[in-house]
Amino acid sequence: MIGRNVSALVAAQVATKAINLLVSVALVRWLGVHELGRYAYVLAFCFPFGALADFGLATLAIRDASRAPAQTPRVIAVVRRAALTLAVASSAAMVGLALLLGHDAAIVAAIGIGGLASVVSARTMPSLVLLTARERMGRLSLHRVTGSVLSSAITVGVLAAGGGVVALLAGSLAAGTLMWLVARALAGSAGPAPAVPAGAGVALLRRAVPFGLLMAGFALYYRVDMVMLEWLAAPGELGRYAAAYRFLDAVIALAASLGGPLFPRLSSVAISAPGEARRLLEAGWRPLLALGLPLTVGTVAVAGDLVALLFGPEFAGAAPLLRLLILGTLPLFWVNVANHALVAGDRVWALVGVYAFSALVNVGGNVLLVPRWGAAGSAVATVACEWLNLVLVVRLLRGAFGVTVSAAGLWRYAAATGGMLAALWLAHPLGVMPAIVVAAAVYAATLWALGYTRSADHLVVKRLLAE
Repeated sequence: MIGRNVSALVAAQVATKAINLLVSVALVRWLGVHELGRYAYVLAFCFPFGALADFGLATLAIRDASRAPAQTPRVIAVVRRAALTLAVASSAAMVGLALLLGHDAAIVAAIGIGGLASVVSARTMPSLVLLTARERMGRLSLHRVTGSVLSSAITVGVLAAGGGVVALLAGSLAAGTLMWLVARALAGSAGPAPAVPAGAGVALLRRAVPFGLLMAGFALYYRVDMVMLEWLAAPGELGRYAAAYRFLDAVIALAASLGGPLFPRLSSVAISAPGEARRLLEAGWRPLLALGLPLTVGTVAVAGDLVALLFGPEFAGAAPLLRLLILGTLPLFWVNVANHALVAGDRVWALVGVYAFSALVNVGGNVLLVPRWGAAGSAVATVACEWLNLVLVVRLLRGAFGVTVSAAGLWRYAAATGGMLAALWLAHPLGVMPAIVVAAAVYAATLWALGYTRSADHLVVKRLLAE
């Protein structure tokens, strides 16, 4: 089950990212440095309010439905009502703050559209919760691929018509509305709708407080850099940073796809069988290293050529930013799975403390570094906080589940990465994309030649995926 779920979500990510890459290139090139900065600022401004609209209700509902499947209809009914109420309130607060800050009419309009998108997302969320709790990752993947295709088509249409930031956000709202209907069709019914007591929504929100604070801390942590760049840095800095950050966004989405399928399983065993949760965690970190290490090192090596090919000379300044930001790949992979385990094991308040502290460090880092080094200072603060998060979360994991790690056999990944770098250098005259394909093939072949398929690591991964 885990293997099928991971395969389904990763396949969906590959498909969606292939589509999104083409559209992203067109978007960045069309908007240019200045308009891309405005677009990124609107998204960053809306992101924390979207997290407040969710308030961790989706995570809590998945955990509750996974622990007690018979209660799923009631869980879905309560979360549907609570999510819609929160979305409307957070959207109103978002637009009000935009007006208080004195933003121009176009930015306020774009933020208002973002608020409407939060309401649509709240209507969609119960269906996605139902699919996840039932471990129907194939249908969830279909929803993601369909949404990506639809959103990309609308974005291309907006760009072809000469639309700007407001039109792009309106297109996203239209796509989200259609995907709400698709999600309902894919999820089906949760069962006979039970009567929801008057205080059930309030009770759910009380239980969701740590989840909501965690989501808010997470949102602030991952988007405060762009807001502060808009306020503290020179014009153009945010646009180049946003272009480089698109690669990190892809890593974040991939990490969610790899770690997401483990959450229902961890929710079912974290309290009742912590030893099983420890086994899943100890088995899961090595394949993430096998993927994250070459991705990090390879991107550092080809960042300049990759940015030039995709975004053009106007965004040349994004290449050194990408080299910095991509260093957060490994902690992003590992922390994502660790977060799922800690949430499943009722260590949410501890995670709230981690992300609140990290958000404060990130803000302080931006205040100190951005005025002097611009977007590079923000990238340094972001990566430093990623590794800080990993250190703090690993300490929590050891305390909660007694997780241990071993360095045995890791030399294979280092040696294969070295072979990959040599292949990148030799294949460089072919162009950056053919060189990447050759390097990936050499990495896989080197692992095979070094006996990976006969190693304990490979056997552990096969057992994990077969579950």
